[in-house]
Amino acid sequence: MLDVYVAKQLVGVLDQPDAYTFVFNYLPDTPSALPVSLLMPKRTESWTSRELHPVFQISLPEGALRELIVRKFGKRFEHFGDLELLAVVGENMIGRIQVTPHGQAIAGLTAHESLSRLIKEDTTNLVEHYLGARLHESGVSGGFMKFLAKSPTNDQDGRTTLALDDWIIKLNDDDHPHIVLVEYFGMMAARAAGLNVPEVHLSDDRKHLLVKRFDLTPEATRLGFEDMCALLGLPARDKFTGSVERVIKTIKTYCQSSQIQKSLNHFFGQYLLASTMRNGDAHLKNFGLIYDDIKNAKLAPTYDMLSMSVYAPALANGNDADDGLAINFEFYFSALKELRMDCYWQEAIF
Repeated sequence: MLDVYVAKQLVGVLDQPDAYTFVFNYLPDTPSALPVSLLMPKRTESWTSRELHPVFQISLPEGALRELIVRKFGKRFEHFGDLELLAVVGENMIGRIQVTPHGQAIAGLTAHESLSRLIKEDTTNLVEHYLGARLHESGVSGGFMKFLAKSPTNDQDGRTTLALDDWIIKLNDDDHPHIVLVEYFGMMAARAAGLNVPEVHLSDDRKHLLVKRFDLTPEATRLGFEDMCALLGLPARDKFTGSVERVIKTIKTYCQSSQIQKSLNHFFGQYLLASTMRNGDAHLKNFGLIYDDIKNAKLAPTYDMLSMSVYAPALANGNDADDGLAINFEFYFSALKELRMDCYWQEAIF
């Protein structure tokens, strides 16, 4: 059983009574303005699911990081599934949701490592440092190795560096050489295209990339974040399903009215750039909404942009592999009409 916090306030309890049932219950005094998800408003009835609710899957580690966590913490549990993984990493995830074992208060993670050191640190030392004792601080999803880190206001010599900030650190992958450099170029291309992009730093050895967390305000207040997978009610494994039209409908349904057109333009800008770069990894978890209030949602900044086609094997005839987009149009022209793009994007397409 896990306690669930939103904006540091205890709002409910999450439990798994059997192998195929997950139940979330709101506490009676939970404010309606603090739902765990835009899809799950406060109610007296339980929110029951056959698998872990999509909103709680948003930041669950994937790939190599998940394997490391299972190896380190798996022996502490009779069974190690999604709920147990959430129990391990739940206190420090992307967004304003925090999860702790039932009855255990939020500990409040201490800050460590200045940004300057993070950039210069050897990759091996970074992995040992953050994926050793601090595995439980790595509540961030993604198939490639990445984890969360913090930078304090003062370095080891007492000199001021940066204000307290959280960072996502991304590492190279043996199966995808120089992927950190490829993503850095992708993020710079997004910025050059006029898209909203978080602060990004590439290490001198080009072995790790630091991306500033977009879900924290300058005052370190956590913002709500939900990716399109969760907003469509889909488990993380279905991130390659869906369509552009469904994303458009989600934006129009949940974004603040004054933010809808801007968010649509931003989404299509991301989609167009992903198409141009042949980013076959632009799936539903790479687009999302961010909000400080459930009535003030807007599209999140571009946080994952790179070309995966460079790693796709060539076809038998020697041509580049067909590495298409992860989500596509169902009805191309009707979707374009729904977007009601401004002249900039219309000219880019036509």
